[in-house]
Amino acid sequence: MTFGSVLTQTFTTPKWNPKTGLPDLTGKIAIVTGASTGLGKETALNLSSKGAHVFCVGRSAEKTQAAVADIISKSGNTNVEFLQADLMDLASVESAADTFLARNLPLHILVNNAGIMESPWGLSKEGIETQFATNHFAHVVLTAKLLPVLEKSQPSRIVILSSMSHYANLSSQKGGIKYVTSWEQDKYDAFTRYGETKLANLHFARELQSRLDAKLGVDSKIYVNAVHPGIVRTELQRTMNPTAASVIQPILISAEKGALTQTYVAASEDIEKQNLKAKYFVPYCKVAEISADAQDKTQAVNTWEWTEKILKQQYKPDWTFGL
Repeated sequence: MTFGSVLTQTFTTPKWNPKTGLPDLTGKIAIVTGASTGLGKETALNLSSKGAHVFCVGRSAEKTQAAVADIISKSGNTNVEFLQADLMDLASVESAADTFLARNLPLHILVNNAGIMESPWGLSKEGIETQFATNHFAHVVLTAKLLPVLEKSQPSRIVILSSMSHYANLSSQKGGIKYVTSWEQDKYDAFTRYGETKLANLHFARELQSRLDAKLGVDSKIYVNAVHPGIVRTELQRTMNPTAASVIQPILISAEKGALTQTYVAASEDIEKQNLKAKYFVPYCKVAEISADAQDKTQAVNTWEWTEKILKQQYKPDWTFGL
């Protein structure tokens, strides 16, 4: 995605509209992480407005329940619920998944939306660097726990938020993700680390789809795709370098526009009709090329295996993906 295309998304009116472009979603159940504000809230609103039963995942009960109330008011759909999880605490993520699973409901849409960007150095409860913990590991755990019900609920969708930042400071001069086995503050660069997490998101999406198709067959109806939402005005900018944040302000798009592409990937009939799997979507609702590092099958496998290693080392889950 070039700078020119960034400007295009800023000054172009999207042609796709969820009000007319989505089917009736009555009977469909969705989970959206980071749904208390920004892209997640707008995505939850789009889905609920078409009749979906939406679970809004957030850390703050007060903030997320306020978002739920607002979504219900705007959509007229009372089937919107709060599901509490702190993505920097993997036990909390597992607990949220278990709470949902205890309801014995199907699951048709999982939107792994939540994230942080260029945050100061810090570690999660498990001792994982915070950007990787939130953007990648938490969503791996959530997806793993929910995968059996997603399989049973086919056709189903898994949407993983990536970013054009997966190109940044990586590729040939950097060699992709640095598969560390310990997290060291003196080697931390917030911008590079954010790009690594977004590359990990793409590796995870593509390798998950590959393994699901190997297990279930290429005709399976689980569609895993990644999305770059655009350069969006959200709370992500609160942790950015102030100079960088001021530079991008003029080209930021609203969360409402930014949520269009992930909403499209989550629920448009086009995905199933065109059998769109392991794709990378950019504004507005278009499939785009990814970096050489993101396309590299060996790197994707390495990221998968490294993820499993870090989880076993620092979290010790009592489950496996089974893929």
